Amino acid sequence: GSTPAQARAAGCEFDLISFNWLPPQCHDAALAETFEAELVEAGQLAWFKDANRTAPSLTREQIMTGEYSGVYVSLGYHLRHCTAMWRRMHRALMQSRGEEGGGGGLERVDSYIWSYHHTRHCEEVLLTRFGEINVGEVFTTEVRIKYPDCGV
Repeated sequence: GSTPAQARAAGCEFDLISFNWLPPQCHDAALAETFEAELVEAGQLAWFKDANRTAPSLTREQIMTGEYSGVYVSLGYHLRHCTAMWRRMHRALMQSRGEEGGGGGLERVDSYIWSYHHTRHCEEVLLTRFGEINVGEVFTTEVRIKYPDCGV
């Protein structure tokens, strides 16, 4: 459907990670629960009607109705959204291979997560925020050669 009422009638669930209405076979409830707990722990679980946060924040109950589009979230929320979407895709791939810990029972991934455009968008958000190298910065990441199989 294209409205919250139509999505509910079709048995879809509102997903806090992606702000999408998803069919049950595409919704990873376990990951959504983890995502929300991580946001609470980081103090990033908040939604606002305006970017300046002048209006009172919306409640979780209001958001979970799936009726509020165009709300504003923190950069921390956005970054966690990106990493959770990557985790969802990885879990779905593991599930499709029958690997332990994969998918949360996902039978499919939705077209939003499958979109390469969204992956590139998240990449740009991360690199814009954290991709700069400061002059004189100590390099702390050691890279090592690996020899993985190509059986995926």
